[in-house]
Amino acid sequence: GWNGSAVRAGAFFGQYTLNGYWEAGLVGDDHMILMSVGGKLHCDDLVATGEYQFRVVAARSRVFNLYGGGGAFLGAELVDPLHQLPDYLILPVPSVSFQWGIYAKMVAELYLGRRVAVTASVSVPLTPGNKFRVLGYTVGIGLKLIL
Repeated sequence: GWNGSAVRAGAFFGQYTLNGYWEAGLVGDDHMILMSVGGKLHCDDLVATGEYQFRVVAARSRVFNLYGGGGAFLGAELVDPLHQLPDYLILPVPSVSFQWGIYAKMVAELYLGRRVAVTASVSVPLTPGNKFRVLGYTVGIGLKLIL
């Protein structure tokens, strides 16, 4: 996925239901914040997430599906995890902080075979506890393998 400043990756376990599917997994989110003194502050988020997607539109053969839904996440945010800032610079936030929030998401999937699909998604996370980024976006493409 792409969140506007860096790459986001995740791994999920899920199950289809009659009208949609649910997923639970882990997401690693890397992002940059522009600093007022110049340069960028590097942040990493590692969160556990759970979501439900309701099928909005589907082809009769179910080769193409469009889902809408949302979920919740919680985990940790690491500020300057690679220690690139000089030691004399003191940030007004802790280097590790609790991260939580909710998000709305739309997902389109196109099946290439019986157990392989290409997915495209857009989500808008709301993160009330984050000092840097309360509202963001993520667009993504992925490969869904059904085992």
